[in-house]
Amino acid sequence: MTCNNRVMDALLAVLVVLVVTIAVWYGVATRRRRLEAEARVAIRDRELAQLIEATDEGFLSFDATGAITSWSAHSEQLFGWNAADVLGERVTDTLIPVLQRQAYDNGLANYRAGTDSAVVGKRVATAALHRDGHEVPVEMIIWAHEEDGFNAFVRELPVRDDTSGEPESSDGARTMIPLTDPLTSLGNRNLLEKDLSVYEGQVARYGLRSCVALIDIDDFRKFNDRYGRAAGYQAIVAVAERLANRSRSGDSVYRVGGDEFICLLPEQSLETGAIAVDRMRRNIEELAIPHEDSSSGFLTVSAGLALLDAEHLKAASELLKDAETALYFARNPDADSIEGGDNSDSTPSP
Repeated sequence: MTCNNRVMDALLAVLVVLVVTIAVWYGVATRRRRLEAEARVAIRDRELAQLIEATDEGFLSFDATGAITSWSAHSEQLFGWNAADVLGERVTDTLIPVLQRQAYDNGLANYRAGTDSAVVGKRVATAALHRDGHEVPVEMIIWAHEEDGFNAFVRELPVRDDTSGEPESSDGARTMIPLTDPLTSLGNRNLLEKDLSVYEGQVARYGLRSCVALIDIDDFRKFNDRYGRAAGYQAIVAVAERLANRSRSGDSVYRVGGDEFICLLPEQSLETGAIAVDRMRRNIEELAIPHEDSSSGFLTVSAGLALLDAEHLKAASELLKDAETALYFARNPDADSIEGGDNSDSTPSP
């Protein structure tokens, strides 16, 4: 009996040693495979980084939600954004012009591997936004990667000022038309007219509608006379920031004159547009900028609204004239009201 117990103990010891040996061997093998895989990934990442730096195209990655996850030095040169500024920001909000954002968002959200897409897997000539607000003509290709996100290469396309009739010079010099207001960094009249021309086509083609609001600071000449030109500039910047920061994500704000702003409000009627603009007006009042020549004692604005839809197709100049007419009739002794209209027979103030 004792002999049998010794044999069983010996066999059990051998079994334990065998199990431990196998476990150690399996752990070492697993660790070795993991290290080898990590080494292959590191090599691939280095090769990709070298490829990205060797090309003259910008490279970026973004996840399934559109948040930017990588940003190359060439992307920084092309668009003016540092990596620290854009990582985590949505690619469409950062690079895609306002009127094209919905199409890109839909194309990426509806993409499924193995399906055809107007955005993914194709080289597309389009426009992208520079940090200073002007549009850059680019060619872009987006492709899906395994981690449920996307990569993109972007290169700038050569352009020239087609309105001049002059070809691009041999050294690549070209005339760039400014699209931003240098004081406020909002879009300027050039960008407004460009966006409106695009939107007019979408209204005619897809039956969309938009409300355009002309917002004007009340008694601004008196404000300048009393407080000085520097204070006037500060007031314009404060109003611009409040309009831009309190607008919906799809709205666009432009500075088109000294103290005049245009808000483009997609998918708004005159009624809902008036509600949106009244909210902007109250937000500006909350700035509490002193204005002793105003009946309220503070700086205020008035606004006129005009409608662009399939039933009221009109050129941008006519649309803006309607907004000016509505602004003229909106102003009252309180200089703090809103009125909408699309009647071009009204006469604006001289």
